[in-house]
Amino acid sequence: MASSRQQLQHTYTLSNDDCFILYGDSIIQQFFSPYNTFAFGAALADVYARKLDVVNRGLCGYNTLQALRTLSMSLPHPEKAQVKFLLLMFGANDARISNPYGGPDKSVGIEDFQRNLRHMVCDPSVKAHGEDVHIILVTTPPVDERTYLKSDQDEYAHLGQMLRRTAAHTALYAQAVRDLGEETGVPVLDIHRAMLALAGHDHLSAPLPGSMEAATNATLQSFLVDGVHFSGEGYRLLFTELMILIEREWPEAMPNSLPLRLPAWDCHSARKTEMDEAGKEEILKSGGEGNGGGGSGGGMVGSENMQGRERLVVGKFEGFVSEVDGWGRSWKGGGQSEGGCGTNIRL
Repeated sequence: MASSRQQLQHTYTLSNDDCFILYGDSIIQQFFSPYNTFAFGAALADVYARKLDVVNRGLCGYNTLQALRTLSMSLPHPEKAQVKFLLLMFGANDARISNPYGGPDKSVGIEDFQRNLRHMVCDPSVKAHGEDVHIILVTTPPVDERTYLKSDQDEYAHLGQMLRRTAAHTALYAQAVRDLGEETGVPVLDIHRAMLALAGHDHLSAPLPGSMEAATNATLQSFLVDGVHFSGEGYRLLFTELMILIEREWPEAMPNSLPLRLPAWDCHSARKTEMDEAGKEEILKSGGEGNGGGGSGGGMVGSENMQGRERLVVGKFEGFVSEVDGWGRSWKGGGQSEGGCGTNIRL
């Protein structure tokens, strides 16, 4: 029975878990911030709890040139953990107007920006995790020039009326991400287009929402706290779009489709280190020893699905993201409910 115990320990370990890596600039770094009304990172970690480890690799102020140089240092070694998802979100710093004020220049030309992202997608440190890494490119988000100018003036009075980022220039970087996704076949989460659609833009006419030439757009401003970084509502929209993309591209990697790491509390083998054939046969006949009759999560499944399932509990996923007005998109996804300990997210 010693080998059986060793096998169970190996099956249930939480070390060497699969990872969901979030790699980007300050917008990523603030994913877990408690100061937003909606914490993207916390929501993602919640729905993937005990399934994927969500890892924040946001690097405030970085452009794609710096990020390319540090990518291999930001990913786990394949022998320690496997990257299941890699989300790449850059461009807010690359898209800055070339610095006329002295000091460090963060701007990166569009061709170099796209080339840097292409190298990240094909980087050996990513390939080392195999061909099954789900890579997601996120478009550079829009800019609200009025809010951004005021924020800049509050911090850098000497700038006057000079803008370091513009809505039109940033839109070119968003398009470069779309083009790269089409070229490489990597799915693109188009947060730029999603925000502008909710702001009433048809993606064809000028000027863009957020520009000084356009009227003040309260909807766009509600997504951006300082004209660049996301508010809670901005992160809520990003989370919704991410879940829609995963469900469309990799439904088998949705939270409700992945097995738990370590068995649920009411799983038979979690409470009984050694289970003989008679005990297993008893579970097969009874259809499961799941919740002790009182839990809200599903117990052990019946014999037709029992093979290998003594280590899992089937549960009801109750989380949902409500429909986004105007954009007409919603995600209703999955998670686990374990004897009353399940996820119930209402965003």
